Amino acid sequence: MFKQSLIAIICSAPIADLASIKEKIIKYPVLIAVDGGVNYCYEMGLQPDLILGDLDSADPHLLKAFSDVPTKRFPRDKDETDLQLALEIAFHPAIEEIAVFGALGGRTDHTLGNLILLTRYPGKVFLETETERVFVVQRQAEFATEPGQTISLIPLNGPVRGITTEGLKWALKDGSLDKHFIGVSNEATGSKVSISVKDGDLLCCVNH
Repeated sequence: MFKQSLIAIICSAPIADLASIKEKIIKYPVLIAVDGGVNYCYEMGLQPDLILGDLDSADPHLLKAFSDVPTKRFPRDKDETDLQLALEIAFHPAIEEIAVFGALGGRTDHTLGNLILLTRYPGKVFLETETERVFVVQRQAEFATEPGQTISLIPLNGPVRGITTEGLKWALKDGSLDKHFIGVSNEATGSKVSISVKDGDLLCCVNH
């Protein structure tokens, strides 16, 4: 639907600092409001390019304020979550990045479901808060860091094997992470971290 390679999606999980999130969102040429994300768009003075979902958390009065915005309304009883539908609509082969805001915190089932969704789009979809960026490494990832920055590596959907890291205080070389051993609160040692994985879905949490 959208040809742009950078897309932002805003959902309805708690956001404490709207000004900080707005600064991040305005860097993306396309904004999709998912359900109650419409309310945040109104508060931040942002015009979404698409409104999507069953809209049970969206303020009806605010929906009227966005009456000129294309809207895809889905039934409340459905197999997919609203964010899942938004990702299916937004994603295309040339996509560089989809950043999702308002997807962490609030209901635990929604948060866990959103983290699992990341495994479908490794290295392409990122969940963002004011202080954190979360994504899945399926094969390889490299990103800029600052010395002392906190990086956590957590296995999803079972063990992750053949993990090799560069630029972390506690390095792994062909190592494994599973339910018995997870890599919480590691630290960047320089300006770049590289991670490679041979098998499994590795959740990477980068704290700003």
